[in-house]
Amino acid sequence: MKTALIGCGKAGQLLLEELIINSNISKIEVFDPDVSRYSDLYKTPNKDILFYSETEKFKPEFDLVVIATPDHLHTAYLLAAIKNGIDCFVEKPLVTNWDDFYAIEAALSKHPDLRITSNFILRAAPLFRDLKLAYSAGFFGDMISVEGKYLYGRWEKLVNGWRGNPNYSVILGGLIHLVDLFCFITNNYEYESHVEYKRLTKQEPFGVKDFGSVSLSNEKIGIASLSTNFSTPLEHRRDFSIYGDQGWVEIRGSEVLVGGKLLDYNINNLSAKANTKGELLQAFIGDIVKGGQGASSYPTRKEMLEVVRICLSNNNSRSNRLYR
Repeated sequence: MKTALIGCGKAGQLLLEELIINSNISKIEVFDPDVSRYSDLYKTPNKDILFYSETEKFKPEFDLVVIATPDHLHTAYLLAAIKNGIDCFVEKPLVTNWDDFYAIEAALSKHPDLRITSNFILRAAPLFRDLKLAYSAGFFGDMISVEGKYLYGRWEKLVNGWRGNPNYSVILGGLIHLVDLFCFITNNYEYESHVEYKRLTKQEPFGVKDFGSVSLSNEKIGIASLSTNFSTPLEHRRDFSIYGDQGWVEIRGSEVLVGGKLLDYNINNLSAKANTKGELLQAFIGDIVKGGQGASSYPTRKEMLEVVRICLSNNNSRSNRLYR
């Protein structure tokens, strides 16, 4: 497979490493304005890899496009790939505003068989896969309440990087992981939702709202209260708790506590992290080669769109330009 990787910062470099070791990938073309800083690190005699600092040289002539640019720059590349029938793997979030969402949705409607997914990597964690099975088997009870906190702990990235833009969304850029996780575990994407942003810090950059919350409810499933605080100086971690009338689990970073009926459920692995950053990418490539979707945890395009739709509520920011 001939593959394009657009954007090669921290997340992009991890995905590039996964592409290099995948035997199904025959050629990789990397597009990033700062590519000269690290191109020598990834040269290998076992794979044909080309690097371009001029991102406008990207042409949609690939079998797979992997997008790891800053969040607000995804859309132009996604549209180009979709219109040319190219499967896409994109770092979250898919888009950052309604204009881009509707443009992607319209483009996808013309290509019903096109594969596109997003790197909601918590789905790949062994613990959350087990909790999905436990929920389905009734170990929590009929209905649940969920509390989740996405604690970023990396405010310096907003001070020094592209995230300091006033239009940056801490929900789309972070909390979306927990929104997706709740939908993934319950296997449901239809919820009444309320989204809210607040400015709680006096630190620079001044335009960014550092707090975001998403409330979800479904009369047959229960409720979820999810929030993120990007400015609190805590370690980067995700806290996630599920409470039912039969069983419960509390996940606080690497600490996992269970009780009730869930004590009788055999959780095989308590790790709340995926084995690698590229685990979903590897599964996605494998399914492209096989011509279907197997038992992998990566989101289908419908699931991905519904999660983004939830997180875009109350977001009216406008479209952005191509990655320069």
